[in-house]
Amino acid sequence: MSTLYNLAIVGAGLSSLSALRAGLANEQTIVFDYQDAPGGFLRAALPAPGFEEDWELIQSFSIPREVTSLFEATAVGLLPAIEAGEPHTLIVRQRQGTVEIRAQRILIACGGLELTREHAQIPGTRPAGVITPMLAHQLLSRGYLPGKQAVVYGDSRYTQATVQRLIDAGIKATIVRPPRVAVAMEMQDLTISQPSDDHDSDGLPSITEGELVSVEGFPRLEKLTFRLDGRYFALPADTLIYGAGMLANTHWLKGSGINIGAYGTIQVDTSYQTNVPGIYAVGTVIAPSLDHAGSIAMGKEVASLLVGGRQ
Repeated sequence: MSTLYNLAIVGAGLSSLSALRAGLANEQTIVFDYQDAPGGFLRAALPAPGFEEDWELIQSFSIPREVTSLFEATAVGLLPAIEAGEPHTLIVRQRQGTVEIRAQRILIACGGLELTREHAQIPGTRPAGVITPMLAHQLLSRGYLPGKQAVVYGDSRYTQATVQRLIDAGIKATIVRPPRVAVAMEMQDLTISQPSDDHDSDGLPSITEGELVSVEGFPRLEKLTFRLDGRYFALPADTLIYGAGMLANTHWLKGSGINIGAYGTIQVDTSYQTNVPGIYAVGTVIAPSLDHAGSIAMGKEVASLLVGGRQ
């Protein structure tokens, strides 16, 4: 790919779509994403209460024709320009092979990755049935039930949307909040409704608090153990949906010289510029959030900065 672009956008999620809608769309722009369509991380989970603005953006905005777009294309490397005025180079892998994309400016908006049970080093067996919320939504979208009795571990609007969808599919669900955030929300704030079929009150989620300390069962998950205030309690489950947080998706930037902080976040200044001139970052790659809090606003702001000529 020999075309030189003015701007290459890595990722086609909420912050990218917001930036394109706000004025970054032109014939010298290219945007690409590892998924097969725009919308990003939340696409499989929406529509859902609390994400109305996100859903409206995904549904109503299409990438303009003048913008070059590539899907099922994954960034695997970044070679910053050596001299001022030279283009930066992205290494991008597609099914057809690996290509290089050259651009004067790069906007990194590749989002984040859900934390896993392995990342938290939670002890116990390694049974089937331990998954992330994204996988749960993808399975449900394809008509598959991830289990019959699920525990959703986490405290965010995203995990609320996950448990609601499980209930709507006829799965018994329990929400367990990590202790550090459990006091931030009252049960009535969850806006979780009873399924419209013949489920009784047992079909509604119970909500509790505790630190996940053990996973048990083989070959399928059978039981989860939690700790709260020095006491232990167990919950039966054949499915654990682990939604405790997010890491920035920056493993592919190793060796690029971009400054990376805690949880893999890209470090930027108040204009969203990294330590490398001409390379910017926005969205959950700088502020990991399962709810994508602020992603749309950041997209609008970075567009105003880039289009306005301040950068």
